[in-house]
Amino acid sequence: MADGRASSSWTVSGFACLAAVALGGCGVVRGAAELTDLATKPGEPKPFVTETRPQDPKYIPIGTTVSRDARRKTVEEFKGLEADLDARRISNEAAGTQAKELGSTPPPAPATLPKD
Repeated sequence: MADGRASSSWTVSGFACLAAVALGGCGVVRGAAELTDLATKPGEPKPFVTETRPQDPKYIPIGTTVSRDARRKTVEEFKGLEADLDARRISNEAAGTQAKELGSTPPPAPATLPKD
């Protein structure tokens, strides 16, 4: 005599298989899901994405080296970059000092509590 547990396990197994097919991206189930707005189609990428990304990206596995030649900067170029950064730092410090001299808002007064 079979009890209800055997039939319920088949029902649970059936629902699990149906969920696996639905989540697996089966064409028939996906089409039905798209018709009922339960799934959406991926949209086209924006134009800036297609313009900036290569059409055929090459996969580089982990642990490999890239074999492209990179031009090394000369000592003069590094000194020029360093001088530019120093000039910008001095300019930013001067702007900060000027802002402090022009004044700032005073700190807020402490809150006063009403006397009961």
